[in-house]
Amino acid sequence: MKKELYVEIEEYMKSCVKETAHDREHIYRVLGNCVKIAENEENVDYDTLLAAALLHDIGRNGKTKRHNEIGAEMAKRFLKSIDFPQGKVKSVCDAIRTHNNESYGEQSSKEAQILYDADKLDAIGIMGISRSLIGVGNYNHPMYIVKNGKIDTDEASETDTFVRYYVRNLSKNYDRFFTETAKKIAEEQKDIDEKYFKTLLSLVDENCAELDKIDKLLEK
Repeated sequence: MKKELYVEIEEYMKSCVKETAHDREHIYRVLGNCVKIAENEENVDYDTLLAAALLHDIGRNGKTKRHNEIGAEMAKRFLKSIDFPQGKVKSVCDAIRTHNNESYGEQSSKEAQILYDADKLDAIGIMGISRSLIGVGNYNHPMYIVKNGKIDTDEASETDTFVRYYVRNLSKNYDRFFTETAKKIAEEQKDIDEKYFKTLLSLVDENCAELDKIDKLLEK
């Protein structure tokens, strides 16, 4: 890909990003992950991969769902309007459309698999936890809720919390990587996730136990 084409796509991406948990720095981390993974893969089309990485979250605005589908349509219109290889537009859009958790298993190309893995690597470990906490804050959701003196860890809970998101999504990302490079990186991050989550549960449970003592301190 020529530098001027890369810059044109990059500038369009910058004009589209609107979420703090999916900001341009997230895009650049995913882009870097793509390059790292692709170095260990064969026959990677870098036109497709770089464009898909830069544009994969342009459909997010903090409100609408199906950002992957919206982003794929936006990318299609944009790439058709510039000097991008038109025969590769569909591949870029397919990679964008299938980069989210719900589309796992639908990736039809090496580039789509790499983008998926690269995006999920930014959703695990320290970075994944940090981004998730920002995300729940953006939507004014609590970090956790307490039921019967314990943190509610039910992934089917009606209350959208960081803990529910962790149980439902983050903790399951480790079983969803395609490339060996991503699997290796993920395995190095797994302990961080698990230790953080266990420590969080322990701290809150300990505090709940202290709160139970308040009744004894109050005068009748």
